Amino acid sequence: MCAVLFGNEKMAADTDNTKMLMLAIFAVQKLRENVNKTFSSLHDGVKTSTEDEANVDGKVKHFVTQLHHNLCSVNDCFSDLEKLTSNIVKGSQGSSLGVTGFLSLDPVLDKTPMYQQVLQSYKWWTKLKEHSSHASSLLNYHTMRRSTSILGKKRKLQPSLLAYSLQAVDQLVSSLNRQFMDAMVITKVPNMPNVYQVTLGRTFYAIVGLQRLLIERVVIRGQHENIYMDERMVDIWTPSKYKVFQKITDHATSAMLHYQPLRPDMCFFSFMKWLHSYQKLFCSPCRHCGQFLQDNLPPTWHDFRTLLPYHEGCRQ
Repeated sequence: MCAVLFGNEKMAADTDNTKMLMLAIFAVQKLRENVNKTFSSLHDGVKTSTEDEANVDGKVKHFVTQLHHNLCSVNDCFSDLEKLTSNIVKGSQGSSLGVTGFLSLDPVLDKTPMYQQVLQSYKWWTKLKEHSSHASSLLNYHTMRRSTSILGKKRKLQPSLLAYSLQAVDQLVSSLNRQFMDAMVITKVPNMPNVYQVTLGRTFYAIVGLQRLLIERVVIRGQHENIYMDERMVDIWTPSKYKVFQKITDHATSAMLHYQPLRPDMCFFSFMKWLHSYQKLFCSPCRHCGQFLQDNLPPTWHDFRTLLPYHEGCRQ
């Protein structure tokens, strides 16, 4: 109940503050109008001619009276504005970086936004520190739970990446070739023992860089694109010139990181199985909208669990 009352009071205070701000804005507009009127009157001055020399004194008096009236109006508007601004509740002050605030006073145009950039970096760093502290507490909590749950039991260690020899990697690649022999072929690139070329039917090439069984780099290119820098080296850095294969390269990088917590052999197998799901890239509709093309692109994103195709904008 107290929380509801406090919320209502805060909402009412915000509403009153908004009204005061609107009145202050109108007061500023009225003040500017009177100031412009005063300066226009001063600019025009007293207009006289040779025919009206007898009425010069009257015109001067009228000019002085009008100027006095205009100045009084400016003074009244300024007083009203001061009263309104004193009633406005000031919000929470922004972060201050000490003497770096003087950077905002630098008149040099190319250095003026420096303080705003420093302030933005400081806010980002504060938010990162807060998130990292929460993540650290959660990780420590789960570590304690794991240590108590396996107390008194022999812990089975996961094999290291270095435990897999090159022969074991070749055997795993051979088994994958036998399993996916319908459309996908994995071959080792000559003179580059840690790089494999994955040919997915007539759809695309995939250049996969490995560290034993750890996938470190994936590049997708079209079948008619050149994958060699010269006669001996394969280009594993230059992206495809087609947007569809650039998108799939980005998704392949995400898939590489998604399967990483698994065992190295399971990670490699799951990634290749996910890559195999692209064999009908250009003839499979999106499972969400049922269309083949969206923004002139086929369904380039395949779900990491179900392997179903989706458009970039239809991801669930």
